[in-house]
Amino acid sequence: MLRSGLRLQKLYHVSPFRPTYLQRIRHASSTPPKPRLSSTTPSPIRDSLALYTRILSWASGFVLAFHITSTYIGVYSGCYGISMLPTFASWGDCVLISKWYRRGRGIQVGDIVSFSHPIEEGDQAIKRVLGMPGDFVLRDTPGKGKGMMVQVPQGHCWVAGDNQRWSRDSRMYGPLPLALVKGKVTHRVQPWSWPVRVERGLTSPMAEEEEDEVD
Repeated sequence: MLRSGLRLQKLYHVSPFRPTYLQRIRHASSTPPKPRLSSTTPSPIRDSLALYTRILSWASGFVLAFHITSTYIGVYSGCYGISMLPTFASWGDCVLISKWYRRGRGIQVGDIVSFSHPIEEGDQAIKRVLGMPGDFVLRDTPGKGKGMMVQVPQGHCWVAGDNQRWSRDSRMYGPLPLALVKGKVTHRVQPWSWPVRVERGLTSPMAEEEEDEVD
C-alpha cells in the first residue's frame, strides 16, 4: 500500500505553471502602461516657472513702453540752477519736455529746449533759443564785450540762459548742434498746481521785420 500511495502522489503531482515565451509576450502587450503625469498635473516647479515668465513679460513690456514714451513722446523732469531765473526757480520746479521737437525739429527763436551738454558729457541743460541757422546774434553779453555779431551756422542754434550773468551757454561753447536737442519745454509744473504752458519769450528777426512793414 505504501508503494502504491507513492506512485499515486507522483502520478497526480501538479507542477507550478510556467508560461512560454510567446505567452509572456502576449501578456506584456496586453498589460496597460503605467499612467504618466500630464501637463495639467499641478507641480510647484512648473507653477514657479510660469509665474517668473509672466513677471518677466510684464517687466519687459513696461521697460519698452517707458523707452518709447521717454524717447519719442515726452518726459517729466525736474530742473535746478539759477541760469533760467526768473522763468524757472532755482529749485523745486519741474517741466514737461515734448520729444516731438527732438533734434531741433520745429524749434523756433524764443523756445526753451532741453539738450545734451556739448562739453560736460552726460549732463542735460535747459536754455532759451536766441538764434536759428542763418540768424545773426550778439556773441557777448549785452552791454559787455565788443558787441560783435556772429551768424549761426547751418545745423546749429544759439542758446542762452535768461539769467545771463550766471549762465554757461553758447557765449562760452559756441553754437549748439541741433542733433543734441532732446526736446522742447512746453509746461512748467510747480508743487500742488496745474501745469502752466511755457510761452515763447522772443520772436525771430524776420517776424519783427514783417510786423514793422505792416505798421
